[in-house]
Amino acid sequence: MLTLPCVILFRGIVMHKLKIPQQWLNKKLKIALIGCGGTGSEMFDELFRIHSLLIALGGDGFVLTAFDPKTVTHANIGRQRFWPCDVGFNKAEVLVSRVNNFGNTTWSFQNEDFDIEQVEEFNLIITCVDSPDVRAALGKKASKLNQVKKSVHSRSIPSPTFWLDCGNDASQGNTILGHFLLGDAPLRIPNVYDLYPVLDSMDVKDEPSCSTLAALEKQDYGINRSVAREAANLLWQFLRHGSLTHHGSYIDIKAGTVTPLMIDEKIWKSFRECA
Repeated sequence: MLTLPCVILFRGIVMHKLKIPQQWLNKKLKIALIGCGGTGSEMFDELFRIHSLLIALGGDGFVLTAFDPKTVTHANIGRQRFWPCDVGFNKAEVLVSRVNNFGNTTWSFQNEDFDIEQVEEFNLIITCVDSPDVRAALGKKASKLNQVKKSVHSRSIPSPTFWLDCGNDASQGNTILGHFLLGDAPLRIPNVYDLYPVLDSMDVKDEPSCSTLAALEKQDYGINRSVAREAANLLWQFLRHGSLTHHGSYIDIKAGTVTPLMIDEKIWKSFRECA
């Protein structure tokens, strides 16, 4: 996976609040989960829990589509949300079939890479992938679409689309929520590509781990779940309680720390200065 450097986060500042879009209220959201491996499979479980809780509270939950071209291997067992009987089957298919059969959902999967042209079909995009190329491609697409929509005076103002990114290395990780499409939002929350344009030039090799030992050397046990847990907490606060004062976190499981990324323009400016 991919972890990004944490800049100095200011304390003692006045933060903005990110409020849930009005168009999201009383609506069954469409979510794309891109990547169903270490963090993605953990995030999938978190999403099912959130979906179930929202329904129990009288809401509609959401519709999810999972994307991943890879199959389950023996090296995935124990580290990811798969069982020995899943080996050889597509990761996205395994996860979705499991909750559809036992969780009363009608979610869908695609056993292939996410097609960036599908992005406007969703209200929320969640990326849990190893490749910086995917993030860079999404970031460029977001910039292009926002410029087009800004120049076109439409009668109907589109609903904001959000992008929640999860990344990690062996023991550190980060999760960042930002706008993909601004819509009618009064304040643009920068996404992971806005904060880290260097993603466009990063070269991270995604080589398969043929053994459990090799896999644990790349990503130690616990980091994937920790990142997914922080991302899920962010999403729960947003969907259930309607607002956020932070839009991301930096996690270090060896140091035992979680540092919030506050919603503040001074902090965002510091990213640009470090770029």
